[in-house]
Amino acid sequence: MIKYKCRPAIHTKIVCEYCERINFPLPAEYAHFKYLSDEELISFNTITNLLNFIEKNTNNPFFFVDFVQFFNQRIEEFTRIDLSSNVSNASKLIAFTQFYNQVSDLNWTNTETADSVGLIAKRSQQSLASKYDDLFIYASMMYVLKFSESNKSDIIIELPFGRSFYGYNVDLLENVKFNCQSFSVFVKKDERDKVLVNALIPRKISNLERVNAAANSISPADLSLVALANMLGMSSRSLQREVKIEGFCVKDIIKKTKANAIIYILNKNNGNIKVTAYECGFNNLSVFSRQFSNTVGCCPTEYVKRQNII
Repeated sequence: MIKYKCRPAIHTKIVCEYCERINFPLPAEYAHFKYLSDEELISFNTITNLLNFIEKNTNNPFFFVDFVQFFNQRIEEFTRIDLSSNVSNASKLIAFTQFYNQVSDLNWTNTETADSVGLIAKRSQQSLASKYDDLFIYASMMYVLKFSESNKSDIIIELPFGRSFYGYNVDLLENVKFNCQSFSVFVKKDERDKVLVNALIPRKISNLERVNAAANSISPADLSLVALANMLGMSSRSLQREVKIEGFCVKDIIKKTKANAIIYILNKNNGNIKVTAYECGFNNLSVFSRQFSNTVGCCPTEYVKRQNII
């Protein structure tokens, strides 16, 4: 059994897109993420590491606050939850929880009483992952529930830790209670709501999906058996054994992941080999060309000519 937490690439992609928009340089290891589809699974901790890097290197202590509006627009497109006034806030909260339980390892729960429904995300300890997840959920909830002065009495948000834990980002947080052990959102029902909460069945992510998520989280230049095993927190031999049980070969997964990423990025860059090499994590064009040939079967220049990309 491979124990490796995953989540959709969209959150990391949105941060990368925003940084590109404001000309904030990110390490080369994050360059390939913007080319993944929103739904593709990656490491649960990638977004945490990325935001931690930004927080340590930005001159803007309110980066996250400024980023929220951009984030919400993309999340609405991704979740496709009906945010119109035809749907109650209680129903929106349930839809939001159920959607994320189907696409990731978040494993949130819903509660329901006669007059309210709730989202509960348990937190065991203070960590960067908890900090950023709390901020993301809060920002999403404010947007999904259309929080305003007129409805704030119908919405209760509880955060697991104290104000200081959230740093400068505490300015983003309105109408919340601190030090409540779990992240919770409670919304009053209205006359449209009856029984809303059905048994939540979290998505069962297979071992193969977890291996692919780990592979997606490594730049093509660095993707290898050892790197993949380290990402998954296991030995190379154990990884090979687990994948073989699934009927696959780790080396084939690595080769396919590399080939798909390199070809897709090269096509997106209109055949620009130098830019593609950088975004795949290569600092040396000769090394990139050799890896491309080994993975794709021809050199990048020949591939570009064959495909008439330019």
